[in-house]
Amino acid sequence: MARISLEPLRGMRDYIPPESEELSYIESTFAETARLFGYREVRPPTVERFELFALKSGEEIRRSMYVFKDKAGREVALRPELTPSVVRIYLRELTAHPKPIRLYYIGSVFRYDEPQMGRYREFRQGGVEILGADSLYHDIELVWLLEEFYDRIGLRNRVYKVNNMAIPKKLAYSAKLSDEEVDTFLHLLDKAMFDKALEMLENRGAVREAEALRALTEYRRIESVSELEKALNRISEIYPELVEELQTLAKYFEEIRRLGVNAYIDLSFARGIAYYTGIVFEVQVPELPISIAGGGRYDNLTKVYGGPELRLTGFAIGIERTLLALKRQSVEIPIKPCQVMAVVIGFERLNAVRELIDQVRRRGICVQLEVVESPKRLSRVLDYASRMGFERVLIVGARELEKGVAVVRDMRRWEQREVPLNEVAEVLSDGARAC
Repeated sequence: MARISLEPLRGMRDYIPPESEELSYIESTFAETARLFGYREVRPPTVERFELFALKSGEEIRRSMYVFKDKAGREVALRPELTPSVVRIYLRELTAHPKPIRLYYIGSVFRYDEPQMGRYREFRQGGVEILGADSLYHDIELVWLLEEFYDRIGLRNRVYKVNNMAIPKKLAYSAKLSDEEVDTFLHLLDKAMFDKALEMLENRGAVREAEALRALTEYRRIESVSELEKALNRISEIYPELVEELQTLAKYFEEIRRLGVNAYIDLSFARGIAYYTGIVFEVQVPELPISIAGGGRYDNLTKVYGGPELRLTGFAIGIERTLLALKRQSVEIPIKPCQVMAVVIGFERLNAVRELIDQVRRRGICVQLEVVESPKRLSRVLDYASRMGFERVLIVGARELEKGVAVVRDMRRWEQREVPLNEVAEVLSDGARAC
């Protein structure tokens, strides 16, 4: 029989405990936080039509998609992100719902990138979208939600880099770049390839636009309102058509700073996803050279898919990147192992203790059950329980059932006592609360 490689495909990973449990903790905390802010869950399919993402996801994502034909000959893709899927769901199912609609999701996405630290070909994302986001408040709420989530998981020192994508887009369209060229222009800005982006404008004879972009790239870390005012005054003199977009950015910056958010403005910052139209941000921590979350406003993405005008905003977090940041900061992730092992001696006694074990589990206490055929096997099971770190072992055999008791052994103190069967659940609950 031929042997196959047990290694996962390049860029894919196996997750085992405790890392798999740590990822689940981050996801469950994110979902709980989103629900507290009024968001409801959607679950898009993993495989979508290729055109859903090809139309407006941006140059880098289009290049890295897993694309193939299914058995019906349709060109499909493993989703490289979830926002277009959420918009599709809205257009198909939710257009009649009152606005704004707040939705959240958690799922795997796939990009055929070069694997490196914090970047895999399959990775998990959690995110939120607000459909019908008619107010700047909705952009501010995204940061408020993220800050609550980060507080809950204990992530420190997060910093928000922000800008308004309407600024570089206005320059690009004023230079009469095509939609495809605008995508390339934004991709160059996203990669900090400013000389090539300037070259695109200059080749079109867009002298004023190139001068404005050159000025924007000089303001890469504005940390105060006074600094921002100076930048606004200078850029307004060079290219007054940007005043409205700069004022929107200034208002947003002022409001998130009032939330206590550590943020700065980078007027050269652009996210590589082409559908962004307004406020954008990325979240960074000093312990990592990569962002751990990002998002922004993407008004009228609905029109790309033949739908009506709609204002939208949202963000996504990288689940694995968030875990990596927590580990770099030595944050203890509260994954509680199973505390109780129950040992039943003899299969014929299993049914007699099943209800007892169910009672304990219904109190939220994990019970791992083992059945041994004779008392001679008990020492081996106790050795296993000790090595696995169980705090207590519940033992029930023929003698215990005759007396109406169970033996509860404390594995830390190596002590044990007999407890009446009708009191076992309460004793184990008290022990769990004390631990």
